[in-house]
Amino acid sequence: MMGSRSIAAGAAIALMTTSSLSAGSPPHGCEGPHAPIKAVVESAKHAVVITLGPCVVPAMGTMDMPGMSKMEMMGHGPGNEDVRVHFRWPANLWMRSFDLRLFDQDHKRLNQPTTMHHMELLDFDRRQVLYPMVERVFGMGEETGSAKVPKSVGLPLDAGMDMALYVMWNNHTDTAIKGVTFQLTIDYSPRNLVPKPTIVLPFKADVNIHPGAGDAFDLPPGGGSRSAVFTMDVSGRLLAAGGHLHDFGKELRLEDVATGKVLARVNALRRPNGEVTGVSHALYGIFGRGPHLIAGRQYRLVAVYQGSPTDSIRGAMGLMGGIFAPDDYTKWPKLDRTNPDYLIDLNPKGRTAVAAARPASGNAAKDSKPLP
Repeated sequence: MMGSRSIAAGAAIALMTTSSLSAGSPPHGCEGPHAPIKAVVESAKHAVVITLGPCVVPAMGTMDMPGMSKMEMMGHGPGNEDVRVHFRWPANLWMRSFDLRLFDQDHKRLNQPTTMHHMELLDFDRRQVLYPMVERVFGMGEETGSAKVPKSVGLPLDAGMDMALYVMWNNHTDTAIKGVTFQLTIDYSPRNLVPKPTIVLPFKADVNIHPGAGDAFDLPPGGGSRSAVFTMDVSGRLLAAGGHLHDFGKELRLEDVATGKVLARVNALRRPNGEVTGVSHALYGIFGRGPHLIAGRQYRLVAVYQGSPTDSIRGAMGLMGGIFAPDDYTKWPKLDRTNPDYLIDLNPKGRTAVAAARPASGNAAKDSKPLP
């Protein structure tokens, strides 16, 4: 939610500016270069509305096979989305919020969890802070709602940026849903806002990242933990943290390797049977300045799972996402368009088996531990 250029006067006057790759609906779904996608600036509302559709959400069949996890029954996960479509960002602005709505062909709102498993908005012109992959501006799972930050902070997005929308559907019925419209509304502050907001960018850490191949892992009966160590390339403060865990997940925590101190922790919201319905949020920017992560220092992300006393836990995941305010934005790591991880992001279907099996470069060793 940050940037370096002011909104042009002509764009500020215009009520709507559209950047569209729409060229007729594809024969099925919304995938490919002719996907019906458009990004419209609604200046009067200080909002960008991204619309994809109408789409066909394919039938995946009911999930009624005992002993299988959600991810196993879906047959594909992150890195294998149903929709991957690029578009150009339409304006210079400070992004402040996002809200997703899904509609059927009669414009009746659809239930998010039974229509979509997850989505991500990607910026192919900026990299992530930890991994040499393209920036995930934000993502939403089936349980994720809208989010908003105050005007005092902003994520910069520049006109002309090569953006991409990834969507994985979640229609576990025997009937395809036709005429689905995906509507993502992003509120913003104008780039010439005074005083200038604090520059923030996405923070994402994963205990089992493998570009293009998904990041799920298995644990023994009773649960256990999976962790990964990483080194920061730029110093800054973690202003907020959330996460993603699957069923039987307990918590995600961020530790300083040298001291063992827990710097951030989020907990799974669970039902008695271990089903995860969400993950708590830590909002350090409201009550303090947030943990200061130092360039060159090692940190450990730990995902803990607990439960399932007789069966192994299949398809677990552990991701911490948040808002990161760099001390000096000019030191943000630069995007390397020749890096293998970037190339996998750019063309995931063209990856080799070797590239798919290895972890992202820059991510240190991982370890798994059973519960004591």
